[in-house]
Amino acid sequence: MESQQKTSKVFKVLCIVGCSLLLVMSLFHGSGFFHVKELITQSNAEGFLKDIVPVLFAHPSMHLIGLAIFGVLALSLGKEAKKVLWLLSALIIADALLAFYLGGIIPGVLLLTAAFCFIIASDRQQLS
Repeated sequence: MESQQKTSKVFKVLCIVGCSLLLVMSLFHGSGFFHVKELITQSNAEGFLKDIVPVLFAHPSMHLIGLAIFGVLALSLGKEAKKVLWLLSALIIADALLAFYLGGIIPGVLLLTAAFCFIIASDRQQLS
């Protein structure tokens, strides 16, 4: 009985750590929105690009928030959380690969850390 409580506590802590990493990354990425908007506005790019680039820049921040919400949702799913956490981890690993491709070593490592938190949490999840 005591080991199940410790296991579920590890599950909760790892989910919260993974979600926190995603939210912090979202905040850091979103903090550059106005800088990017100002740069594209001052550039000689086409009008369409001046409208769409800031929106496209904001999308990854919203994407990370959405992934974090799924991590929070997994806390209340019981035995089905394992499926959600594995899918969530796969999506985050894909994002990490894109970050590495774009030269973002620190974001890539943080994303991989969040993904591994969710993978380990899915293994440690033994709620009754």
